[in-house]
Amino acid sequence: MNERLSPMDRCDVSAGGHLIYDGIDLPRMTLEYDTPFYLFSERVLSANYEKFAAAFAGFPGFKPYFSVKTNYESGVLTTLRALGAGAEVSGGLDFEATRRAGFSPRDVVFDGPSKTEEDLRAAIDAGVHLINVECESELQMIDRLARERRRVVNIGMRIDPVIKNPSYGKLISTYKQKFGFPVNECGPVFELAKRCPNVQVVGLHAHIGSQITAPGLYATNLTILLELAARLKQSGITINEINLGGGFPARSMTQLRVGRRMRFARLLEKLGKLETPLPDIQAYAAAIRTAYEDGCRRLGIRPILTTEPGRSLVSNAGVVVGRVRVVKGPWVFTDISINDVPENLFFTEFRLFFPNRMREPRTHRVHLSGPTLATNDVVMYDVPAPELRPGDLIAIFDAGAYSVSRSTQFTRPRNAVYFIAADGQVEVIRHRETVDDVMRMQVWKPTPTAVEPEPVAPAVAGARA
Repeated sequence: MNERLSPMDRCDVSAGGHLIYDGIDLPRMTLEYDTPFYLFSERVLSANYEKFAAAFAGFPGFKPYFSVKTNYESGVLTTLRALGAGAEVSGGLDFEATRRAGFSPRDVVFDGPSKTEEDLRAAIDAGVHLINVECESELQMIDRLARERRRVVNIGMRIDPVIKNPSYGKLISTYKQKFGFPVNECGPVFELAKRCPNVQVVGLHAHIGSQITAPGLYATNLTILLELAARLKQSGITINEINLGGGFPARSMTQLRVGRRMRFARLLEKLGKLETPLPDIQAYAAAIRTAYEDGCRRLGIRPILTTEPGRSLVSNAGVVVGRVRVVKGPWVFTDISINDVPENLFFTEFRLFFPNRMREPRTHRVHLSGPTLATNDVVMYDVPAPELRPGDLIAIFDAGAYSVSRSTQFTRPRNAVYFIAADGQVEVIRHRETVDDVMRMQVWKPTPTAVEPEPVAPAVAGARA
């Protein structure tokens, strides 16, 4: 078995060198299903959720609200709802997906920096658990809509704890400043909330980033929020719930994609220094637990703790399977595109496998390109591979997060999605789009009947041009 596979992947390799993903022989599956396609596993997803929930067992009232924007496929949402997760939505599309998946509105938290009046009205009418406020104008809009309905709406405030994350470059840290209220400047919005009779501030919310590799950052975040909650209590606002957001890492993704562009990348790879070791989820829960108990004891408060995991639950629960189409020196063109795995380069690298060549050594270095006429359509750069031929299979792991939800239709319709249910059966949960599906949303004006081309006379032997 390839050393990069792990027990949590539920994978095996057959005697003939086929990759078996959660009981499904991928090469055999491609005989029946056209590539490329996504394949998600209910059993991997369930194991990830149960491990996450167990790590936080013992926190009073703890509830994880799955980040729906990460993956809103029907099989994923219905599985997580059945396991007891809540849902964190960021707009009307997410919200409708949770409704169809059977989530109660009381198990839904509504986030987002620019919520529409239509979406807020729907959330208030449905009675969602909490709406996290991002700006003062949004607070006033919620108060107005609630007043029109003669209701009082529970809200949280998104806070920027202004924590420096050494894992991020300056660019990402700068971009993150657009969200929430800086903790040292948030006083006015709470004073405004006191003057809004149809809202009640009951929660604080902070999201410190993605693929957070240091558990201590969550402890720092929680301490800051607990101290803010204590100050608010003195001013007459009782915080019942603190939401630490997401950012818990997918442990299967440990290597920055940009790392391969470094000058000494191959040497670092051989030395095992290109990857970032990640703590287990228990380490994050332990750091949070210590900060929680210390802070509650010191400050005399005990709010409920919640989180919004996304990538950590679904990343390794999904793969994309495709084929090699063209081999052109080190460039290997496949039917998998960055349309299908569009994750940002700042985040971590996917794992690459060759489902029909699993027992062959990776003796070559290749650049894996998508089929589109786009310069940036490079899925993986300078990776080891066996000697590939057209028709060979490609499997990109860790594609369960931000893949289908961010996929595009650049030059091609989007792919089918299949789901391996807990009983081992493969179900289609998203049909493959056709060209007609894409064209249907466009408005086409009537055009004149196409002119048929003139027939071309056959060439005469010996004739001169």
